Amino acid sequence: MTNPLRGQAEIDLGGQTYKCRLTVDALINIETALDKSILAITQDLSQANVRLVEITQVLLYALRGGGNDFDEKKVKTIIQNTGIVQSCSAVAQLLVETLNDPNAEEEDNDTKK
Repeated sequence: MTNPLRGQAEIDLGGQTYKCRLTVDALINIETALDKSILAITQDLSQANVRLVEITQVLLYALRGGGNDFDEKKVKTIIQNTGIVQSCSAVAQLLVETLNDPNAEEEDNDTKK
């Protein structure tokens, strides 16, 4: 079970469900490795203007944060076996879940009542 308040999420890659977590340190490491802000990466994903190195880096840090002992080679194998489009979708989902306020949906539901 994941805890969205802690930034935990589950993603499906190639029929396998993985626990992921993007901490602030992980986000900083991704930004440093790619020399690009996490918001710019998210925006590029929404416009289908993302590079595989970006997908690989986000997945690497997210999967490690979820307790998986993966290296870059393992992540590339997962992407290859999953497919680029599905991998991009999983990363987009992960970033949206990480960057959104988990209380926002709850507040929206409260105001609708």
